[in-house]
Amino acid sequence: MFNLEVLDIFAVLLFFISLFGLITARNAIKTIVFTLIMQTSIIMFWLFLSGRTGTIPPIIYDTALLYDMTIIADPTPQALMLTAIIIGISVTAIKITMLNYLFRRYNTADWALMQKASEKEMTDNPYS
Repeated sequence: MFNLEVLDIFAVLLFFISLFGLITARNAIKTIVFTLIMQTSIIMFWLFLSGRTGTIPPIIYDTALLYDMTIIADPTPQALMLTAIIIGISVTAIKITMLNYLFRRYNTADWALMQKASEKEMTDNPYS
């Protein structure tokens, strides 16, 4: 049914391990790290799918290669993953900036403690 290789299975396992870590993480820094690992596993999976054994880069140096397109690697996933890397870096920068603000405000990186401090703030001064 699926033709997955060892590296594809590794990327899928890495995704699910990071998903479990993301669900169980109580610390905001760990949450950011697990989302980075999850993003990396998705990019690895798509890049492993785009280049298979026996394919050549999509640079045509011989016109005979145009008649057998099955040996040429698909460049579209590679281009999309470059875009995903840039977007991921931007989103991570925003996450770190938000964490910096929250840490300075509540003096903790624990989600539960931040929520308790936020609820206490709301009950002390509901109009702020």
